This record gives sequence, structure tokens and C-alpha cells, in this order.
Amino acid sequence: MHLSKFESRGIMRRMKTIFRVYLLFGLTILLTSCRVEQTKTPVSMFSGEKITPYATITLTPTVTATPKNAPTATLAPTMTPTPRTYQVKDKDTMIVIAFKNGITLDELKAANPDIDPYLLTVGMTLLIPAPKGTAATQNAPTPTPFPLTVYEPKCTPALSGGLYCFVQIQNEQEFDLDNITAEFRLTNPQSGEVVTQKALLPLSRIVPGTTLPLFAYFPPPVYLNPGVTLQLQTAMRFNQDNLQIMKVRIDGQEIKIAENGLSAVVNAQAALESAEAKAGTLWIAAVAFDAQDQIIGIRRYESPAVVKPGEITTFSLNIYSIGGKIARVDLFGEAIP
Repeated sequence: MHLSKFESRGIMRRMKTIFRVYLLFGLTILLTSCRVEQTKTPVSMFSGEKITPYATITLTPTVTATPKNAPTATLAPTMTPTPRTYQVKDKDTMIVIAFKNGITLDELKAANPDIDPYLLTVGMTLLIPAPKGTAATQNAPTPTPFPLTVYEPKCTPALSGGLYCFVQIQNEQEFDLDNITAEFRLTNPQSGEVVTQKALLPLSRIVPGTTLPLFAYFPPPVYLNPGVTLQLQTAMRFNQDNLQIMKVRIDGQEIKIAENGLSAVVNAQAALESAEAKAGTLWIAAVAFDAQDQIIGIRRYESPAVVKPGEITTFSLNIYSIGGKIARVDLFGEAIP
């Protein structure tokens, strides 16, 4: 059968149309099979929290997701603890580094005999020994801290979205206490999940009859209306042989509180109390309180140079409120040999 030229062209057009339909259908199937489901934008659990999709989450502090009263596995201590290293950071001192790593100042000095405590530089590497008494047994007793009066912890929201937490502790013993370690715990009232953060003391020890603050900062995000508690871990009797060399006298205090009550300027003089004292660095802690005796600010001054007996150090510092008006500022001091 012979087809005319027009009939042939019509058949060819229909065949091309059918071919295009099949080709389009095949590509659609291919693209559908290769498609990857997109990640959904995360939704914040906290009001006002800003979430950046695909950002790496930094867990600080550690979150314990174990429900309350759940059994905790006991890990056997290492038979031969391996020392660690630590990179010195800005404003680090020997005692601060020791505190951060859960060891005593003497242990840190003994592990780094060639390091001058007064010549630390940023980036310097220190050897961090395992704490003494790390036993090769699972039943090693935990030392019981000397009793301290612990007042109710209080937390104040920070502009960053985190929390500032404070608690006052009082030494009612007849001797000085040092090596004080503790941690704040925030408990989620919904799930029982707990976040912990190490509590810091502005000085290395607390003398009899004195009240000092422990403090910590929890970075965001934090729980809504969390339960706040403090767990005291260690409080050791201070070596009384060294007591005299660490006493500091603070004179000529002049404290000017700003009109809005949100800051204060402190000017004073400090000196070693004993003529028999060894030269050392002076630490002065300034603690700001509101009219209800709640802590609303902490600042510490460290003398830039070693102070010798008979020398007087004049210092000035600014302290700022994290919330509320400053009613008074108390000063506490000690010397670090």
C-alpha cells in the first residue's frame, strides 16, 4: 500500500509525539527514584530560642538523660592512670588549673617541677597527674567533705539565654577549709533530665565564720523553670601550718555605687597580714548584693606582681550587677604563695 506524502508526514509526527511522551515519562521515573528527602528545619523546645538549621550542636555542660533513680553503671578505675596535658589559657594560674582538673595545687606543682608558677604563659603545656588516691579497686571509699552550711541556690536569666547560678556557703568549723568542689544541677521538671555545671569559688579557701559564694554559668539552651540544687563534693581541712602566710589585710575601702545601681567601683589597699609571710599573689574577691542579700555580681582582682611582706598594693576594680540594684559590696582576700 502506498501512502501519500501528507499521510507519511502525519504518521511520523504521531510517532515522534509518542516517543517524547515515553521519554518524558522515563525521565520522571528516573528523577523520582534519585530524589533525596530534605531535612526539616528543627523546632526549638524553648520559647524565643534561635535555631540555625544544620548547625553542629555543642553539648556544654554534659546532659545526663538517665531518668531519676535509674541504676548507674560503676566503672572500674584504671590500674595505672595516664597523665594528661593542659594548655595554659588567658588568666590561668596554678591553683585555677588545679581546680579545673580536680587535683590539688601541690600535686600540680609536683608534676611540673620545672615550671615557675609565676611565669605561666598562654599556650604553655602542663602535665596533669591523676589525683592521688586513685585506687585499683572498685570499692575505694569516697572522702566525706567537712560539713558546710549551704543556703538556697538562686539562678538569674542571662541576656545570652543562659543562667547565672549562685549559692552562699558558710564555714562553721573552727578551722579553714580548702579544696572545695561542688556542682550545680538543673533538673527538667518535665522529663527529670539533669544538666550539671562545676561550681566555682572566688578564693581557694574559706575561713571560719565566713560566708562565700559558689557560682556557675549555664550556657543556653536551658530548661524552663528548672529545679536547682547544689551537690557538695569535697571540702578539706586546710593545712594550718601555712595559715599565716595566706592572710591578707584590706584597708581604705572606698566603694562607689552608680546612681542606677547596676555597677560599682571599688578602690582599696591590700597587704600581707604577717611579717613572716612568704611573697605571693594577692586575690581579692568582690561580691555584690542587692537589698534582699541576694548575690548579683562577683569580680576578682589578682595582683599583677608578687607582693612581699610590708608592701601595700593599691587596687581598683569594677563590678556589675546581673540583675537588680547593688546595695553593698563585700571584699574578701587571700595570698597565693
